[in-house]
Amino acid sequence: MASLLKILNNPLTLLAIMAVTWYPTRDFLALTAAIMVFVTLQIILEKMVNREIPDFLFGSWCLLIPLGSLTLFFRDPLFLQWKFSVVYWLFGLILILSRLLGKKDILKSMLSLAGPQLKAVEDIVWKRANYSMAFGLILLGFLNLYVIRIGDMDLWINFKFYGATIYNILLFGAVGYYIFKGLPEEETPTSKSD
Repeated sequence: MASLLKILNNPLTLLAIMAVTWYPTRDFLALTAAIMVFVTLQIILEKMVNREIPDFLFGSWCLLIPLGSLTLFFRDPLFLQWKFSVVYWLFGLILILSRLLGKKDILKSMLSLAGPQLKAVEDIVWKRANYSMAFGLILLGFLNLYVIRIGDMDLWINFKFYGATIYNILLFGAVGYYIFKGLPEEETPTSKSD
């Protein structure tokens, strides 16, 4: 079960499910249903394996089920398309508000798990990285709306597969590079000549 959960939690798996559903059928109702089933399966497996559901996944699912249901009921993809913008905006706002109101940097909390050396990064670096990530996600939400407005479902799907994926890789890569660049250099002992 745990290995299946690892596969399902890989973001590329959702993209593969979307591609396998969309490209042969071009049916946004089938696409919506596939996404809803996939994320619901993730929720069930998370609960069974880990006994808890990550906030990110649960929040996304809480938006997906009603908006996906509206998409299916009204046969209008706009509800599903808007879900992605709302998720990006919420995560961006959560990053901003947690820093402003709670003085807690969620990005730092999450990434510090990657290694104890990241705790040595100065607070100003974390602050800039946090805001860069937040505003980058908010911008992606607006880019999603722009693509919805100017194009058809094929364009939007291609944007989700390629554009948003590349954008996220660049955003996370740039922020990660900035954070790692902010690591203090290790002091090496100098050898003394006698």
